[in-house]
Amino acid sequence: MLRKIAVWASLGALMLVAQPNDLAADPPPRGYAFNLSPHDHAYRRSEPGEPTRRGRRSERFELRDGDCGGSDCGNPRYRSELRMRNSVNKARINKDIWYGWSFYNETVPSFSAKTTLRTVFGTWKLSGDHRPIFRLIQMGVGEGNWTDCDPALCTRSDDRAKDVVIQLDDMRSAYGWGKAQNLGHICKLFSMAEMRGKWVDIVINTNFGTGPDGYLNVWINETLACSYRGQLVATPPASTRVRPGHRRGIFASYTKRWDANAAGQSKPRMVVYYDEFLSGRHRADVDPRLRELAGKRAKD
Repeated sequence: MLRKIAVWASLGALMLVAQPNDLAADPPPRGYAFNLSPHDHAYRRSEPGEPTRRGRRSERFELRDGDCGGSDCGNPRYRSELRMRNSVNKARINKDIWYGWSFYNETVPSFSAKTTLRTVFGTWKLSGDHRPIFRLIQMGVGEGNWTDCDPALCTRSDDRAKDVVIQLDDMRSAYGWGKAQNLGHICKLFSMAEMRGKWVDIVINTNFGTGPDGYLNVWINETLACSYRGQLVATPPASTRVRPGHRRGIFASYTKRWDANAAGQSKPRMVVYYDEFLSGRHRADVDPRLRELAGKRAKD
């Protein structure tokens, strides 16, 4: 009897180890590092049966309440995030570049303006203490001045459901953009709730411009959702070696509203997947749908 108990105990332990949330983190992809994300569940490659856009594997990110590391722990923020190293970074200031990837929301809910975590799902920024050049950020539903913001900067919208938007944070900070400039939120992209359980193909084309000839275009599932013309980088870096770096994952960038208005409630456990993330000089090199139509090999 004791032997049987021992065997069943061992099997039970193995089953617990095999649960996806308890797997040790995979190493980051070549050319990337973990960005203030020390928790084992923060990142891993997908397991059989989990979502993939193309090919066999995707990237799975998970963020739990309080998952902080480093300087985040002394601030109201936490993240599960990868940071691109300069060794694989093709971006340059004032140079044309394309990005493409697919995004899948498994558990991220919508938030109200009072409880939004200002969750970021992609950032491009210079090194150090520079503000993000632009980022994909989830606002509270209905939040923002989208009906009468400056049309030279902001694409006006009455679609309240779309809560994932593009923000020019570096410009906002440097030039004191306020309500008239919608705090740098320039375009609505998609609704996190409406796209839950679906793959969203995202393509970005920009030049990280330091002057009026700058541009930023964003396509969502082949539809142009943002076409901005104007400055993107507020202060040009002194050295040409400083490049706009990319980060992806889940970043809860501001938690004070939740703490003030949902006190005592745990913040939601968030799981998302990324697949086919690529950068290049041409749209055909990075667009998930164009690559699929052309029969190009999936990025595994």
